[in-house]
Amino acid sequence: MSDEKNEKKLSEQIDELSVLVKRLEDPSIELEDALGVYESGMKIAQAAQKALEQAQQRIETVSGTTEN
Repeated sequence: MSDEKNEKKLSEQIDELSVLVKRLEDPSIELEDALGVYESGMKIAQAAQKALEQAQQRIETVSGTTEN
């Protein structure tokens, strides 16, 4: 069974990343808060990358092609 992060739609992950980027762009953010936001963003980005890779594998399987 997949975990909750893998169940999020890619569009939701992108929306979350957008919100985090806006928080990081705020000049009044404290360093500790910025580090926490950055760590959260990296986790979401990694999950999104994994989802994209899985989608690519599915497309290659269905179409019968692989990238060399």
